[in-house]
Amino acid sequence: MTAHFDGPAPLTDTITPQVPDRPRPAGPGDSGDLAGFAPDGPLFARTRPVAEHVADSSLFVPALTRPQRFEMALYSLLWLVTVVVFWVWWADPAHILGPWAYALNTALLAYLILLPAVFVYRMQRLRKVRSDAPVPDLRVAFAVTRAPSEGWDVVGRTLRAMLDQDIPIAYDVWLCDEAPTPEIREWCVDNGVRISTRNGIEEYHRAEWPRRTRCKEGNLAYFYDTVGYRDYDVVAQLDCDHVPERGYLAEMVKPFADPGVGFVAAPSVCDSNAATSWAARGRLWFESFFHGAFQLAHNGGAVPVSIGSHYAVRTSALREVGGIGPELAEDFSTSYILRLGGYDGVFAIDARAHGLGPDTCAAMLTQEFQWTRSLTAIALTLVPRTLRRVPMRLRLRFFFAVTHNAVFGLFAFVGFLLAPMAVIFDHPWVSVNFLEFLLLTWLTSLPLIGIVLLLRSAGLLRPDDAPVLSWETALYKIARLPYLWRGALAGIVQATTGKITQFRVTPKDREGIEPYTVGQVMPYVVLTVANVAVGAWGTWADRAFGYAGLTLLAAVSFAVVATAVPALHARELRAVESAAGPRWKAVAPALTLALAVAAPTFAVAIWYCAELAALIVA
Repeated sequence: MTAHFDGPAPLTDTITPQVPDRPRPAGPGDSGDLAGFAPDGPLFARTRPVAEHVADSSLFVPALTRPQRFEMALYSLLWLVTVVVFWVWWADPAHILGPWAYALNTALLAYLILLPAVFVYRMQRLRKVRSDAPVPDLRVAFAVTRAPSEGWDVVGRTLRAMLDQDIPIAYDVWLCDEAPTPEIREWCVDNGVRISTRNGIEEYHRAEWPRRTRCKEGNLAYFYDTVGYRDYDVVAQLDCDHVPERGYLAEMVKPFADPGVGFVAAPSVCDSNAATSWAARGRLWFESFFHGAFQLAHNGGAVPVSIGSHYAVRTSALREVGGIGPELAEDFSTSYILRLGGYDGVFAIDARAHGLGPDTCAAMLTQEFQWTRSLTAIALTLVPRTLRRVPMRLRLRFFFAVTHNAVFGLFAFVGFLLAPMAVIFDHPWVSVNFLEFLLLTWLTSLPLIGIVLLLRSAGLLRPDDAPVLSWETALYKIARLPYLWRGALAGIVQATTGKITQFRVTPKDREGIEPYTVGQVMPYVVLTVANVAVGAWGTWADRAFGYAGLTLLAAVSFAVVATAVPALHARELRAVESAAGPRWKAVAPALTLALAVAAPTFAVAIWYCAELAALIVA
């Protein structure tokens, strides 16, 4: 069924909103303890756990066949065996040179090697929504947001797909536009799209949450306060670049047949420009496991989270907890506060929408910084004062979700520091054979690769055909590290000072020839120079020789990023400029600096390999 159309589309800027300056009265099923609003999220009268609802098991079916589940169990057992073998080897007293040094290295390795335990455990209970589940007869709105910087050609594609959904119930399509032009208004009237805009309404341009200016939460808050809560049971919402497939809306609405489901999350698949952007491919493929099987494993009480640019909510539940959540990561905060209200979430893996990934590495790094900053701020403000409202089994789950980027960045930072510090002080942290160490850690990863290959063959990655290993993913993982560190630090500063941070909308299309600047390459240059200096000194002076090699490995890794990113940027600028001259001119200063640093780095690395070969022969 296509979108419901009762004549000219109404504009909500002609409606007086009911601004929620005070908590709303409790509704049916409401715990009634929403006490107010703070800049970091809703205030609740109670801190103890609230009654929770778990989605009915009849809504789900196993996502793997019986033979596939047996294969999964074998891979999991094999992973456990390799981990035990590694730790038995690591626990050899001969490896200990000092208790504190050994403890620090053990903690780092425990995080890196045991982190997959969460994933391996979850893979044993993969459940997805039944394909034959009926679509409940609810009042449904399908909404898309637009900021003035987002072009109509992008939004138009999304709206046309929203209007042409294969769903057996009527629904309304809404454009939540910050500043609709006369042309946009005319198109919407002609096509039966309703418009919501807070343009010029001061109450919806506050400096802080709720109803914050220049952010998606404030835009959507106006829609919900005017018509969303009053006229609809369920609202599915998209970013403007996410084009839904025809079956998308039906898959998003199905789980709401269970009255205890408060939100439905969906895979964030930003692959529309994957062919022209290595950064888009790198993140897309790196996150394919998370946006597929990992989220799926939380169906049925473990609560998936909305991480991405589209999700659906039950409006009565959203109203009970105070509305769309705070921060740039409003997707996560919204699903979190809905869970605080006792509602379960469902992950609809077959609800497919295709968005735009970052066109450039610079755009990707900006997003990594902003997301890490936002999640870190939430972890230090909203989460500590509210986490006790969820059962103990979910506290670690939410804490892990909101701190993962920052904690991973911290452990990576410590890991990169260990080798150069050993060289500087000429004191190895542990006494191990590094070839044995590398072999045993590599063995622990083989069963994990097998698990991902199994999930790929079962169609449980998003996108389905994401490669398990790729150079884009490797480059992405190294390139993002400095921005995880910077984002975590910015989040800490924001949480401790209360400073208001303005959000930046990532461009959805390339805007001419964008230069890759010296400032953008500088973090990798600094890291390369620092590591190669220490590594060269260690090689020359024979100081902690093995750690000198690890330091040089880090230097080479950052040098590769420093040179590859501007070169790839120039190549991908072919989308807007065919002539080679202007493209290479746009990256020349950054690439020149990177090459000037990379050349001696590679030379020192070759020298180290020669010294190592001589030691082995001797």
